[in-house]
Amino acid sequence: MNVLVTGGTGFVGGALVEHLVRKGHQVSLLSRRKGKDRRIGWFLLQDGRFPAESLDGVEIVINLAGENIGASRWTKATKSRILDSRVSLTGQIVSACQRRREQGDKLPRLLINASAVGYYGTSEETIFTEEDGPGSGFLAEVCRRWEAAAEEASPLGIRLIRLRLGVVFGPGGGMLAKMDKPFRYGLGGVVGTGRQWISWVHRDDVLGVIDQAIGDASMNGAYNLCSPNPVTMAELCHALARRLGGRAWATVPAYALRLAFGEMADEMLLSGQRVLPKRLSEAGYPFRHSRLEEALAAIYR
Repeated sequence: MNVLVTGGTGFVGGALVEHLVRKGHQVSLLSRRKGKDRRIGWFLLQDGRFPAESLDGVEIVINLAGENIGASRWTKATKSRILDSRVSLTGQIVSACQRRREQGDKLPRLLINASAVGYYGTSEETIFTEEDGPGSGFLAEVCRRWEAAAEEASPLGIRLIRLRLGVVFGPGGGMLAKMDKPFRYGLGGVVGTGRQWISWVHRDDVLGVIDQAIGDASMNGAYNLCSPNPVTMAELCHALARRLGGRAWATVPAYALRLAFGEMADEMLLSGQRVLPKRLSEAGYPFRHSRLEEALAAIYR
């Protein structure tokens, strides 16, 4: 297959591009800078403008692009970049497809568009599935508008899959790479109350679900891409401590996190959502890492 990937240089996207190349797909990557990997084609995103020619011959678009939501404190400008980097580029991809149809050119047959479990807002009690609507808060609004931009592809006859990703775990990056250093030195602790839910997924399963989505034409719409076994923050911290040979003896208080991270602390660190992958289970997807201890063992060998 001829596949175009946006956001293909990050923790998830980089692994995805390598995975697709190994499986024999012809891969092109939309990036702000041209890389040196000659196995893939490169298209440059200049001044935020999507190059329409990058769709020539493309059968599948996988859109993962977006400003890192946890890279810095959420100022008004940062929040604007987080939102615009997702909604604007997605809208430009769909607009380029609309122009291709008007010109009689061939369209991609599949758009796999990233989203996140933040779509549901936060709760300690509710169990969310794809049957639930969007919640409240900044991240929920970002996901709602991101998905709405992607949904404009459906009237064009493009099969659309919206992947609501949980927190992605894997070696060498992501949330665990930011958490594990204190635990390695016996200084790790539970964040906040520890009761907040973490709906997580191993990066291997992100790649596996994308494989299934490419090959299964019956898959369409929104899918929660997270393990069927979410955990609380306390469970995650204690499991991580055990894996790294220590214990989570301390507590990181909420006030310290709010002081350091502001609004971001409340939505990303002190709150969460318990999300189940109902539609993936119905589609028969076999999770490779469905339980936390197993996933951590695969990451910290």
